[in-house]
Amino acid sequence: MQKAWQWTRDGLAVVGVLALGFWLGAGRTVKASSYDSGGLGVQFQLAGLSESSALLVYQPETKTVYVYQGATQGNAALQCTYMFHMDRPGGVIHRVPCAVPQLNP
Repeated sequence: MQKAWQWTRDGLAVVGVLALGFWLGAGRTVKASSYDSGGLGVQFQLAGLSESSALLVYQPETKTVYVYQGATQGNAALQCTYMFHMDRPGGVIHRVPCAVPQLNP
Protein backbone atom coordinates (compact mmCIF):
# COMPACT_ATOMS: atom_id res chain seq x y z
CA MET A 1 0.00 0.00 0.00
CA GLN A 2 2.87 2.34 0.82
CA LYS A 3 4.45 1.71 -2.61
CA ALA A 4 1.18 2.53 -4.44
CA TRP A 5 0.83 5.79 -2.51
CA GLN A 6 4.40 6.82 -3.47
CA TRP A 7 3.76 6.10 -7.15
CA THR A 8 0.49 8.06 -7.06
CA ARG A 9 2.14 10.98 -5.27
CA ASP A 10 5.04 11.06 -7.76
CA GLY A 11 2.66 10.84 -10.73
CA LEU A 12 0.53 13.71 -9.43
CA ALA A 13 3.67 15.78 -8.84
CA VAL A 14 4.82 15.24 -12.45
CA VAL A 15 1.38 16.10 -13.84
CA GLY A 16 1.27 19.22 -11.66
CA VAL A 17 4.70 20.42 -12.82
CA LEU A 18 3.78 19.81 -16.49
CA ALA A 19 0.47 21.66 -16.07
CA LEU A 20 2.27 24.61 -14.44
CA GLY A 21 4.82 24.70 -17.28
CA PHE A 22 2.13 24.68 -19.96
CA TRP A 23 0.19 27.38 -18.11
CA LEU A 24 3.25 29.66 -17.74
CA GLY A 25 4.30 29.16 -21.37
CA ALA A 26 0.88 29.65 -22.93
CA GLY A 27 0.47 32.58 -25.30
CA ARG A 28 4.15 33.15 -26.01
CA THR A 29 5.65 32.95 -29.46
CA VAL A 30 9.15 31.53 -29.73
CA LYS A 31 11.40 33.38 -32.19
CA ALA A 32 14.62 31.47 -31.68
CA SER A 33 15.63 31.35 -35.34
CA SER A 34 14.53 34.65 -36.78
CA TYR A 35 15.78 38.21 -36.89
CA ASP A 36 13.64 41.17 -37.79
CA SER A 37 15.21 44.56 -38.39
CA GLY A 38 13.65 47.30 -40.45
CA GLY A 39 11.14 44.97 -42.09
CA LEU A 40 13.80 42.58 -43.42
CA GLY A 41 12.81 39.32 -41.76
CA VAL A 42 15.49 36.67 -42.08
CA GLN A 43 15.16 33.11 -40.80
CA PHE A 44 18.02 30.65 -40.52
CA GLN A 45 18.78 27.01 -39.74
CA LEU A 46 22.07 25.24 -39.12
CA ALA A 47 21.84 21.71 -40.55
CA GLY A 48 24.37 19.33 -38.99
CA LEU A 49 27.69 19.88 -37.22
CA SER A 50 30.24 18.20 -39.48
CA GLU A 51 32.15 18.82 -42.71
CA SER A 52 28.86 18.55 -44.58
CA SER A 53 27.02 21.04 -42.37
CA ALA A 54 25.20 23.90 -44.03
CA LEU A 55 23.73 27.17 -42.87
CA LEU A 56 20.40 27.90 -44.55
CA VAL A 57 19.18 31.51 -44.56
CA TYR A 58 15.63 32.26 -45.75
CA GLN A 59 14.45 35.72 -46.76
CA PRO A 60 10.64 35.67 -46.98
CA GLU A 61 10.32 38.95 -48.92
CA THR A 62 12.24 37.56 -51.90
CA LYS A 63 11.23 33.90 -51.34
CA THR A 64 14.90 32.94 -51.47
CA VAL A 65 16.93 30.38 -49.50
CA TYR A 66 20.68 31.01 -49.33
CA VAL A 67 22.95 28.00 -48.66
CA TYR A 68 26.33 28.34 -46.94
CA GLN A 69 28.13 24.97 -47.09
CA GLY A 70 30.76 23.97 -44.52
CA ALA A 71 29.43 26.48 -41.99
CA THR A 72 31.28 24.93 -39.03
CA GLN A 73 34.59 24.18 -40.78
CA GLY A 74 37.48 26.27 -42.05
CA ASN A 75 37.51 30.04 -42.36
CA ALA A 76 35.29 32.21 -40.15
CA ALA A 77 34.07 34.22 -43.17
CA LEU A 78 31.47 32.27 -45.15
CA GLN A 79 30.59 32.77 -48.78
CA CYS A 80 27.13 31.88 -50.06
CA THR A 81 27.46 28.74 -52.20
CA TYR A 82 24.13 28.91 -54.00
CA MET A 83 20.58 30.06 -53.51
CA PHE A 84 17.12 28.71 -54.26
CA HIS A 85 14.44 31.04 -55.54
CA MET A 86 10.77 30.12 -55.83
CA ASP A 87 8.22 32.36 -57.51
CA ARG A 88 5.13 30.63 -56.12
CA PRO A 89 4.34 27.50 -54.08
CA GLY A 90 4.15 24.45 -56.30
CA GLY A 91 6.17 26.18 -58.99
CA VAL A 92 9.68 25.59 -60.24
CA ILE A 93 12.52 26.16 -57.77
CA HIS A 94 15.60 27.69 -59.38
CA ARG A 95 19.08 26.95 -57.96
CA VAL A 96 21.41 29.83 -58.75
CA PRO A 97 25.11 30.11 -57.84
CA CYS A 98 25.84 33.04 -55.55
CA ALA A 99 27.93 35.89 -56.95
CA VAL A 100 31.63 35.88 -56.10
CA PRO A 101 32.45 38.95 -53.99
CA GLN A 102 34.74 41.55 -55.52
CA LEU A 103 37.97 42.30 -53.68
CA ASN A 104 38.75 45.99 -53.29
CA PRO A 105 42.42 46.85 -54.01
